[in-house]
Amino acid sequence: MSATTTDTSVSTLEPTGRARQLAAIRRLRALRWIGGQFFLWGVILLGLVFMVTPGVWMLLASFKTQAEISAIPLQFWPTQWRVNNYVETIEVMKFWRVFGNSLIITSCVTIANIFTCTWGGYTFGKLRWPGRDIVFMLLLSTMMIPGFLTLIPRYVLVAKLGMLNSYSGMIIPFLTGTFGIFLTKQFMLGIPDELIDAATVDGSSALGVYWRIVLPLSKPIMAVLAIFVFDWAWDDLLWGIMILTDRLKWTLPIAIANLRVQESNQYELQMAGSTLAIIPVIILFLALQRHIVRGVALSGLKG
Repeated sequence: MSATTTDTSVSTLEPTGRARQLAAIRRLRALRWIGGQFFLWGVILLGLVFMVTPGVWMLLASFKTQAEISAIPLQFWPTQWRVNNYVETIEVMKFWRVFGNSLIITSCVTIANIFTCTWGGYTFGKLRWPGRDIVFMLLLSTMMIPGFLTLIPRYVLVAKLGMLNSYSGMIIPFLTGTFGIFLTKQFMLGIPDELIDAATVDGSSALGVYWRIVLPLSKPIMAVLAIFVFDWAWDDLLWGIMILTDRLKWTLPIAIANLRVQESNQYELQMAGSTLAIIPVIILFLALQRHIVRGVALSGLKG
């Protein structure tokens, strides 16, 4: 009788012990998951601080005096918000003139890249022609060439064509780009071949397929390409300094860089000019962000 009672109590305790072990394992896993999430978000927030702090400093410095910007120890907040810095910057830079120059040049470069790069991506990604892969590899190999090596030959070519100190000299050398072609080509590999084949059977030409089918389906990558190209062209300083000598044709980066010479290192004016210069880039990103997110979501659903 006693042996039976002992066996029954042991069998009753065994499930209870296993349940405790499983509960302990679950708690350990939960703690590990929470710890991993804290670490992950800590790294993300730390990176966010490093990325955002220079922009915040630039914005605050645009309202400071030169003494406050140069103060030691660091003075983060301005003692008095000097809105007049922006008024003076606009006058000294001839802001609306150089803003218009930047807008014309950057818009032309961006629109041209959208069409030339998507056409290049369509040509290499969807059309079949002899030597296509070899030509594409040769094109990609040009990305390995550092940009400064082509700077002087490009300048000589532009000078020989009589395009120095002109909008054409700022636009024509950058009408397309290898990276943009590669980017759009990779996207277009995901467009079903059946759509293109059906349009070809219906008698549509390659240009018709590109215009009626490929472009409407490529809006997400066009938005991404527009952000990349616009941001790069808007911030381009070196090429503009090399070929633009007429002040009336300066772009925003050149005008901001010359504030140091014109206004004897008045950093507050440079910070105000830089703050004004980033506004169009932010507006473009906010305008296209919805299209990018929607395009990624739709492509994911189509699977």
